[in-house]
Amino acid sequence: MSSPATTLRAELQQAPTYFEPFLARFFQESAERYAYGDLFEPLYLDMTEFVTRRGKRIRPLLFLSSYRIFGGERPFENNSLLRAALSLELLHAFILVHDDVIDQSEKRRGLPTFHKLVEERLGKIDGAARFGENVALVIGDILFAMAVDTLRSTDFEPDRRDAALAHFLRYITDTGAGEIYDILLGTRDIARVEEEDITRMYTLKTTRYTFEAPLVLGALLAGLGADHLRELAELIEPVGLAFQIQNDLIEYQQFKGVDRLRQTDILEGKKTLLLRAAYEQLTDVDRSFLQLCLSTRTSNDASVSKIEQLIDKSGAVELLTRQMESLFQKAEAALDHSSFSPVQIDGLRLAFSLVRQQTQHTGTL
Repeated sequence: MSSPATTLRAELQQAPTYFEPFLARFFQESAERYAYGDLFEPLYLDMTEFVTRRGKRIRPLLFLSSYRIFGGERPFENNSLLRAALSLELLHAFILVHDDVIDQSEKRRGLPTFHKLVEERLGKIDGAARFGENVALVIGDILFAMAVDTLRSTDFEPDRRDAALAHFLRYITDTGAGEIYDILLGTRDIARVEEEDITRMYTLKTTRYTFEAPLVLGALLAGLGADHLRELAELIEPVGLAFQIQNDLIEYQQFKGVDRLRQTDILEGKKTLLLRAAYEQLTDVDRSFLQLCLSTRTSNDASVSKIEQLIDKSGAVELLTRQMESLFQKAEAALDHSSFSPVQIDGLRLAFSLVRQQTQHTGTL
């Protein structure tokens, strides 16, 4: 007889075969609802393409995992269960569209970002880039409304559904606050940015909606009580920070690659734990060089090479790697001492390991 963890692993391996067709079908069936005429139709097609691009689907996967781990009995092909999972992917798309405009990113999952898609459709007209960004911001707002409505229209017990919606909206607010932290920390000299500021930004901007939201919402809709939901949220925080550090380390390896002038968090002036750790470990002279390079908004090969040299010299990569592993170990220990059942602990451990496998080579949460 298979163990619960083995059964869960098999179910999760099958989950994409239910979710991906459901995602495509959702946009096909929603086309009439969003039939706003000839001007909007191509944008709806672009929105469909953007959301359905091949991705890791970490949030739906964690949601379905948590629902099953904490006793949810609906099969993974259940319409309302898939709608709830979809709401998290729509939320992710909303955040990505806005984030790409803020960061002036040109690529997402190897293809044009949404504002670039619009700009390309407009052709060579004056202000095409600005118009593309304006339209993308509004499309992001529509995706936000779609996410909320998709969760609202599920047939879970009204009390659970209302509680899930309340949590959902709170996570969106947290993510917005984290985005503001990211923007404003980017305006500061690295010497004026504290580690706790960056950690808070990571938690609000990424951990809450990427890890806590799917796990808490899945558990809530499965019937987990409020005390256990709070405990689950506390368990997730070190895991989320560890994944964010992993993401930073992977991006740095990409930064060191052939195209070092491509857009990265470092070249955008974002304040990461990697940069902060490097600054802390360097001598005063090297700190001044790092501050000078980071203050140069126009990237060139000399400044990029110097940043790379200083980060490597500082030992920050090794330091952050140890911190990441320590956080994963902390989460493992917390799981072992939690009030959850052995079966639930095994299920959560499996869910975390699957996500880590998906992100450890390519990053991007």
